[in-house]
Amino acid sequence: MSAAPIYQDLKYQDSNVYAVLQEEPRKQQLPSRGGPTLQDKPEAGIQKSSKDGQILREVEDLEKKLRVWRIISVTVSLLIILVIILVVSIFFTQCNKRGADQTGLQKLKADICVNNAQPCTYCRSNWIFHSGNCYLFSIDSLNWTASRDNCRSMDSQLAIIENRDEETFIELAGQGPTWIGLSKADNGSWFWEDGTLLGQSFWQPGEPNNNVGSERCAEFFTVFYNSSGWNDSQCQQLKRRLCKHPAGLLSA
Repeated sequence: MSAAPIYQDLKYQDSNVYAVLQEEPRKQQLPSRGGPTLQDKPEAGIQKSSKDGQILREVEDLEKKLRVWRIISVTVSLLIILVIILVVSIFFTQCNKRGADQTGLQKLKADICVNNAQPCTYCRSNWIFHSGNCYLFSIDSLNWTASRDNCRSMDSQLAIIENRDEETFIELAGQGPTWIGLSKADNGSWFWEDGTLLGQSFWQPGEPNNNVGSERCAEFFTVFYNSSGWNDSQCQQLKRRLCKHPAGLLSA
């Protein structure tokens, strides 16, 4: 009589244990309310990987664009440098050609004189002949005193301009402000390099004006390529110079 209740109690306990064992897996599978589940995590990882890949692609595109712009800027810079080199080269070539042409003309003239057995005038290389004189328009710049000494070292002198014909020649051949052989003495008179007092003059309007109180040397000056003449200037300023000497004689 007592065995039946004991069996029933054991059976009931077994059924409860079985129910608990079945309930535990379900609890593990139920999603928690506080955050993503195990099933959500793979999807979040995929989204994050997709965003990272998009950022990397954008960075790569930006780097490609920067490389293209670098190439363009370097190419443009090289082209500018080449154009500058070309312009400078053409300038010096033309200068050398001008000197060579002048030298060639002088040589041709000398050959003609020799062949005709007649004396004629000639100038050294790079000097320009005009009306029995040779002229050198310098390329470099010196002050007035150094310019005078430089001309003397070449057996010439800073140019003495004697008449309108010579002035017109200098206007056509000149290249900017150029020292000539005219300076002012302490008494205010202007004298040429050979010591003669200034006679005929070709000052620009309003000159000489001794603008800064110490303008004692004369320069040939061109204003806007249509008005030429002389101007008084400070002797220590650096300018080109015009040297002059009588043309030599060449005979057979």
